[in-house]
Amino acid sequence: MDEPFEPIQIYRMKKPCLLILLLASLLPSCISEKRCSERYPPAERSDVFVQHDTVTSVKDSLIPMPADSGLIKALLECRDGKVVVKEILEARPGHHVVPFINLQNNILTTGARVDSSSIYFSWKETHIRDSRMESRTIEKTVYKVSGFQNFLTWTGGIAWAIIVILAGFKLIQFYLKRKLLP
Repeated sequence: MDEPFEPIQIYRMKKPCLLILLLASLLPSCISEKRCSERYPPAERSDVFVQHDTVTSVKDSLIPMPADSGLIKALLECRDGKVVVKEILEARPGHHVVPFINLQNNILTTGARVDSSSIYFSWKETHIRDSRMESRTIEKTVYKVSGFQNFLTWTGGIAWAIIVILAGFKLIQFYLKRKLLP
């Protein structure tokens, strides 16, 4: 059967085990800023603004009309000292011209009523412009060290300094024992 470890051997094994345990507990806490930003990306907020602008402009124009004419041909005669229309030979009104004839008290009046020769035309033009604006806000994390973290940083630095000093001391002891012992 195997013999149990002597108490001296267990005592000697405690020191390296504690050192290995200390180193193993310190290593996982180290992470680079790059890996931290990949693992925990910063908060990002994206806002989209859509703006509708409606511009209305009033425009006007004169539209000229083509030339137009009308015609009346009539035979006149004199009866009892008065002039009368005997017969209308031809009456041709235009598209926009309405001719007229009037005979009163031996006075012949002819003419034509004409609409205006151009039309005033006004209209409204409405232009709608949509502009889309997108703003992206990336919140940068601000790293603030708390008092407890500051304490851990200093004690960790002191612990590493003690470990380096002890390791150096042990190496020097080991080197001196080797030199002194033939």
